[in-house]
Amino acid sequence: MDSGKTMSHDMKKEEKRLAKLGETILRMEHIDKGFGGAPVLQDVHFDLKAGEVHALMGANGAGKSTLMKVLCGVYLPDKGTIEHNGRVVPLKGTVADAQADGIAMVFQELNILPHLSVLENIFIANEIVKKSGIYDWKAMRKRAKEVMAEVGIDLDLDVRAGELPVAMQQMVEITRALNLESNVLVLDEPTSSLTMQETEQLFDLIARLRKRGVGMIYITHRMSEVYQISDRITLLRDGKNVFTDEIANVTNQRLLEGIVGSKQTNQFPEKNREIGDVIFEAKNVTVPGLYEDVSFHLRKGEILGFAGLAGAGRTEIAKTIFGVYHQTNGEFIYNGKVLKVHSPVDAVRQGIGYVSEDRKAEGILAVRPIRENMSVANMHHLTGKIGIKKAQEKKETQEEIDGLKIKCAGMEQTIERLSGGNQQKVCLGKWLMSKPKLLLLDEPTRGVDVGARADFYRIIQNLVKEDIGVIVISSEEDELIGLCNRIIVMREGKKVGEFDDTETDLKQKMLKLMLDI
Repeated sequence: MDSGKTMSHDMKKEEKRLAKLGETILRMEHIDKGFGGAPVLQDVHFDLKAGEVHALMGANGAGKSTLMKVLCGVYLPDKGTIEHNGRVVPLKGTVADAQADGIAMVFQELNILPHLSVLENIFIANEIVKKSGIYDWKAMRKRAKEVMAEVGIDLDLDVRAGELPVAMQQMVEITRALNLESNVLVLDEPTSSLTMQETEQLFDLIARLRKRGVGMIYITHRMSEVYQISDRITLLRDGKNVFTDEIANVTNQRLLEGIVGSKQTNQFPEKNREIGDVIFEAKNVTVPGLYEDVSFHLRKGEILGFAGLAGAGRTEIAKTIFGVYHQTNGEFIYNGKVLKVHSPVDAVRQGIGYVSEDRKAEGILAVRPIRENMSVANMHHLTGKIGIKKAQEKKETQEEIDGLKIKCAGMEQTIERLSGGNQQKVCLGKWLMSKPKLLLLDEPTRGVDVGARADFYRIIQNLVKEDIGVIVISSEEDELIGLCNRIIVMREGKKVGEFDDTETDLKQKMLKLMLDI
């Protein structure tokens, strides 16, 4: 982009958006897509109006992300047409073409380049160039600050993106999408890594984008967000349309029944109430700069939850137990002995598993098959004298696929081809396959739909009945209350409260401590 043409270019884009406010700017018709012979989308229809937020919902494997990847040029459809701004879009299957046409997507999995600066990430493949052919860093810096001001954040443009917390990396992605000046913006689970304050900033931004005529497709499993910001809802199930309707006509029960496919919408199984002795304990543990003087215990048969805002210290505690961080003070007691873990390898050998909140960076090998993703943490019992026990590896992998109801074309399918929720199931299955004694679940249902969450909760409850210690970290208070026997509340690196699940007005009390109000 020539910096001298930026202003006139922006004005034309703005006029284009305002001219189409309220009109249909996107139409997808008869979309089919399959992988390895397994149909993922079947005759799907979707449309979007300028200035609206259109929620796209459905179970894991329903086809939401696949449909949007077809729209954004990641996948070529097997059949169907896409019409944008009144013209049929050539289906070339490239992201660059979609972006040039004014369609951008903030993916559920972070897609930053960690070794590059924030500024470089914002302008990747969209650099402003001087007439001499040299990058105009001054113009890019100016534009980046304008876009960030619109988002409501203030980032150091020179810091490496990989050094930012997950929540801020998500904001970098949103900034990059907005910088493309798109009039169709796809947001795939955009608040999954954001704090309450950051979520409200995002919603404020969405309101401003509405007025500019930007159409937004909003994918989320958080139904409260759908009712808060959406105008219409399209629901998919098993790769097919269920309904499209105005938000005012869609009750919570109708949506739940549509997602699940039945009237059985209760998510949480009965909790185990046979609580035994302490099996794990933290005594005055401190990791400088992350959290300080934290103490808690976990009893046999119970699920212990950790609540708090992003950066409160919850994930850091789990990673210390797992050997990623090392405490300078305090100790962990595991089955009556002081726990000594120098690395994640040590943790695995001692029967500790960790399902990360950042699935893409820490949980999966994206281009490898499901089988390898399952077995990677289990080489200690799958390796024989002459190599990997292939038959046992396949048997145990298939057992986890069946038990977790993972939707796939088979264990040799690459994990990147799965929906986000099914990828999360593989991450959980990997550790279940290792027969852990202590399992740390950090945002275990992130990106998991309503129907599949019930399966997750049932599996987690069954773990404690098998004498596995379970600690759950979640940003969803209702999930912690429905799943856990006790809940620790963290704020700014300190433990500020602890509640039994029988506490009256529990959610309100948790929020007061989390927000310090």
